[in-house]
Amino acid sequence: MTVRPRKIAVPVLLLLAGAALTFLLVSSRKPPRQKTVERLGPLVEAVAVHPADVPVIIRGTGTVRSPRTVQLIPQVSGRIVHVSPAFVQGGYFRAGEALVEIDRTDSEAALHQAEARVASAEVQLEMERARATVARREWEREHPGQEPPSPLVVREPQVRGAEADLAAARAALEKAKADLDRTRIALPFDGRVVEKQADLGQFVAPGQPIASVYAVESMEIPVPLRDDELAWFDIPCPGNRRTGSPVTVTARLGGETMTWNGRIARTEGTVDLQTRTISVVVEVPRPVGGTRIPLLPGMFVEAAIHGRTLRNAFAIPRYAIHEGDTVWVADGGVLRFRKVAVAHTAGDTAYLTGGLADGDLVVTSQLEVVTDGMKVRVAGGEDRTDGGVPAEGAA
Repeated sequence: MTVRPRKIAVPVLLLLAGAALTFLLVSSRKPPRQKTVERLGPLVEAVAVHPADVPVIIRGTGTVRSPRTVQLIPQVSGRIVHVSPAFVQGGYFRAGEALVEIDRTDSEAALHQAEARVASAEVQLEMERARATVARREWEREHPGQEPPSPLVVREPQVRGAEADLAAARAALEKAKADLDRTRIALPFDGRVVEKQADLGQFVAPGQPIASVYAVESMEIPVPLRDDELAWFDIPCPGNRRTGSPVTVTARLGGETMTWNGRIARTEGTVDLQTRTISVVVEVPRPVGGTRIPLLPGMFVEAAIHGRTLRNAFAIPRYAIHEGDTVWVADGGVLRFRKVAVAHTAGDTAYLTGGLADGDLVVTSQLEVVTDGMKVRVAGGEDRTDGGVPAEGAA
């Protein structure tokens, strides 16, 4: 009886001791120290921008053509008795050089006949004038102080008829001379033969084309451009005395880049209704000389038009502009929305003339969620000075 109460008391005492120890530990525990976690903004790429003067270069493409492309058509008939060595496909000829000569026999005979008709008409006129003089003297002798009742009495109509016959004969003589000159076919400009349809010994008739040629003193290139691009360079037109802006024309031929210098000559005067573009005409003078390969009609070329200079412009990547007129600027670890004025775009580069200051950091990263005033971290730090986009030329 004495042992059993003792067995029960020992576990109870142990439980009470454990509870007391637990209470002491809990009551003496210090609360954990709270630590503030700093929220970091997203890491972004940015470029430092600096103003610079940028020469604007407008680029376009076009197909070369000659300002004069004509068909060679004889005005007289006959057999071809002589052709120039240049009268071949691709041949060059000089202004005034006879490309083709037609047999002169018929034309010379017609000239002699016309000369004879003129001589006969001159004799007839002299005879009529003499008869008129005799008729007037007889009338005045028989009717002194009186005018003849009709011009026929003094043969005035006959004289006028003889004068008209002489004028017609002289006109026929001039035509015969012209026809004789037309047996020699030449052109008033330096050119090149594109195609010929006749050759030595062939009989040709008036109105029958015998060749196609084009002038080589200059070449033209129509270059279609947007209307907003026209404001960057000078175009000669009636009412101004501007000299067309210079143009560099390039073409790739056989792995080699060929260049020619030209100028803006004019616009074509119409707007393409499908593309809404206006074609400016680039004129390249003397495209044959000074180059190994001449500028030929039909060649596809690139034209770099050297326009005006854009003053104090900021060059940034085009994709860094949002909603057409807004950029993101990193300022002291905070992203700010900045309204800008886009003056010109060329390729992947945009040129701004308002809204930025020297040294501003323009954010170029694309963020899905962005707010004005949000925190950001600039890769490389905000003390960077690299410009990011070269401003050598707004090409």
